[in-house]
Amino acid sequence: MFIEILLLALGLVAISFIAIGFNIFFRKKKFPQTSVGGNKEMRKLGLSCAKHEEIKCRREMDKTTEVVSCAGCGHS
Repeated sequence: MFIEILLLALGLVAISFIAIGFNIFFRKKKFPQTSVGGNKEMRKLGLSCAKHEEIKCRREMDKTTEVVSCAGCGHS
C-alpha cells in the first residue's frame, strides 16, 4: 500500500515537472529573464534594478552641489 502511494506521488511530481518545463524541454525556448536589469519588457516599463538606481543617484549627487533626495541612498 505504501509503495503504491509513493509511486503515485512520484509519478505526479514527474508529470508536473514535465508540464511546467514543456516549453524549455521540447520547444527549445529560452528560459524567461526574471532579473529586472536583463528583462527588455521591464525596461520598456521604465523599471530598473536597485543597484542601477543607486548608481544613477550617486552620479546625480556628484554632478550637482545641491542635495539630491534619493530613497535608496538615504541622502536627503
